[in-house]
Amino acid sequence: MAGIKIRDANEETTPAVPLPKLPSNGNQSPHGVGQGVGNNAAMDPKKLKRVVASREYSQRYRMKQMQYIAQLEAGVKALEAQVAITYPKIKQVDTQNALLRAENSSMKEKLCALSTECMKKQAEYQELKKQKDALKQLSLLQQSPIAETSQAKQHSFTQLLNVTRDHPGFNQLVGEAPVPMIQDQDLEN
Repeated sequence: MAGIKIRDANEETTPAVPLPKLPSNGNQSPHGVGQGVGNNAAMDPKKLKRVVASREYSQRYRMKQMQYIAQLEAGVKALEAQVAITYPKIKQVDTQNALLRAENSSMKEKLCALSTECMKKQAEYQELKKQKDALKQLSLLQQSPIAETSQAKQHSFTQLLNVTRDHPGFNQLVGEAPVPMIQDQDLEN
């Protein structure tokens, strides 16, 4: 606090009694010019009382200002101490937050890769399930008794063709392909 003079608390008190009157020597200036508290003989007692009260008020005001400034300085020091304590904690939390963000990003990438792999496995499972059903139907068709009519065989063969057409790798034509008639030679004899 450059430029502010701090006074002791002992200087705060001023005597409430009027200052002693100095003897006048006739060198007084006219109209009260140059009259101060030291020239008490020409000063009215009310005016003297006001001057003393004004001085006391000014001194109390300056003391209040100094106390307020001291209070603000103490608050600043307390806040600076709090910042000095809190700043390392904030740095640590920021570092931890950055590490957690990096870990979260890594886990999201792994989740995306696993999700894609899971979708591929599900598609492959569905494909294999369709192939299994087609092979099962074909096996049932081959194991069926000879007494079946040719119409039942043709119906089973049509179902088998419809299942196999949906599989990739088979010829997928837009229209219906003519279904050849399978004739069992054992039935004709």
